Amino acid sequence: MIYPIDQYIIDAVRKERKRQNISQSMLAYGIGVSKSFIGQVESPKYDIKYNPHHINEIAKFLGCSPRDFLPEKPL
Repeated sequence: MIYPIDQYIIDAVRKERKRQNISQSMLAYGIGVSKSFIGQVESPKYDIKYNPHHINEIAKFLGCSPRDFLPEKPL
């Protein structure tokens, strides 16, 4: 099950990834996961989501803060 907070994070990561012109493959390589993992996280067909470690690694790779992927207020 994907909760609203999970979907918010997924959407925020995808938006920043695309803004920086980073492919799913590049992101996967940069954070040490498979391309299929990123594809499944971004697909509504799967209940796979990022964990805090992934979010931290994504922030390091994209050069931003993990906070950039979280909402300002609770959902």
